[in-house]
Amino acid sequence: MLRDICATNGGVGIDEDLVDVVDTLFSSGLLDLLLCLLRELGPPAKIRKALRQADNQEATTSYFPKLCPYKGFRRYLVAVLSNCAHRRKHVQDDIRQENGMLLMLQQCVTDEDNPFLRKWEEPILEGNSENQQAVAELELQGSVDMPELAGLGLRVEMDQNTRRAKLC
Repeated sequence: MLRDICATNGGVGIDEDLVDVVDTLFSSGLLDLLLCLLRELGPPAKIRKALRQADNQEATTSYFPKLCPYKGFRRYLVAVLSNCAHRRKHVQDDIRQENGMLLMLQQCVTDEDNPFLRKWEEPILEGNSENQQAVAELELQGSVDMPELAGLGLRVEMDQNTRRAKLC
């Protein structure tokens, strides 16, 4: 229900007394709560798996102590944030200023449980040059070997000159 409420454009009330629901929710601390919940969850399963493989660690619960309380929880948190940010530059700016850009982008990977999660990143970037610049300035830290690519005889390397990933 919260996801759908935050998707409304405009507000609720009678004519000249319209109140923007998103502004009301955000002034009550909704942004902080949602970002905190996402941070507590840690990275999505696909990223956790890649990190474990990169670190050559076994899957332990101490490595990633928090799991989603139910299937789709992460998806709903991201959907609420994205719906709130849609065509609301001040919300997009707030997400960036609260160090939520990388966190949101990290959530928006396609995985088995959430095949369309990738599309939820667009509302935080749409029409916001500062957020687009923040993403453009992100640096590739390295690559993670993926079994799917290794099975095809490929690997990902980072070009030291361009700092971009390339298939080898």
